[in-house]
Amino acid sequence: MRDQMDYVQAAKALQHFLLLSSFPVGVRFSEKEDLPEKARRPTKTVGHPLAACQGVALARTLGWTVGFLKEDHACPPSFLIFGLDEKAEEIDYGEMLTPLYGNSPELCESSNEYLVTLPMGKYKSMAVAPLQKNVFEPDLILIYGNPAQISRLVQGALYHRGGAITSSFMGRNSCTSELVAPMVKDQCQVIVPGSGERVFALTQDTEMCFSFPVSWLKDIVSGLEATHQLGAMRYPTPFQGMRERPQFPEKYRSMLEKLDLDQ
Repeated sequence: MRDQMDYVQAAKALQHFLLLSSFPVGVRFSEKEDLPEKARRPTKTVGHPLAACQGVALARTLGWTVGFLKEDHACPPSFLIFGLDEKAEEIDYGEMLTPLYGNSPELCESSNEYLVTLPMGKYKSMAVAPLQKNVFEPDLILIYGNPAQISRLVQGALYHRGGAITSSFMGRNSCTSELVAPMVKDQCQVIVPGSGERVFALTQDTEMCFSFPVSWLKDIVSGLEATHQLGAMRYPTPFQGMRERPQFPEKYRSMLEKLDLDQ
């Protein structure tokens, strides 16, 4: 397991320290069409293709194991992002995205330069499943949470490694930051989910995503535990105001004086 801790125990630890409202999701890319035995393919299970973000949503909220072959993908940019079809390289994405995400094809194309993509034709299948099901060894892990939970993951990730986590944001094509950038860069990513993921995968307005290569898992869980034990960095946030002296209105203070309380 690449010198990693047990995935079932890791999922339990993440839930303990973060109180997550959805399952951490493991993702595996394969150079073969070898999906897990009980994986549900969109074209066969729901009768039509789905976007990758929808597959992740089904895994993290319903606990499904979802498998994608080329024909299971519905989102047009996915064929470029995941390197599924050479014809995708011929599409004028600047024109396609105008005026949805920019007021000219040139501006949209300039944003596309920041898309991180998988090598064309290398991977034939993608599987996603709750980490705790341990149905395959993942390449990367996705965790959804509110900003405070994501902040704790950042703290955990840096505790043993230092430095900083850098990410880029375009408000679209979240899948490239969630599913591709961690593999290509071998780095953690903080993601603000884009419009497509919110519209189609029902990602909530309060949710962000933290994605990382599986090689970071052991350090992240250990870092969460270490910072949690120190007390100041926990989830829920231990607000200092809960331990400070309350500032009451004047009439309340007068009542305390009448009670002869030494405060």
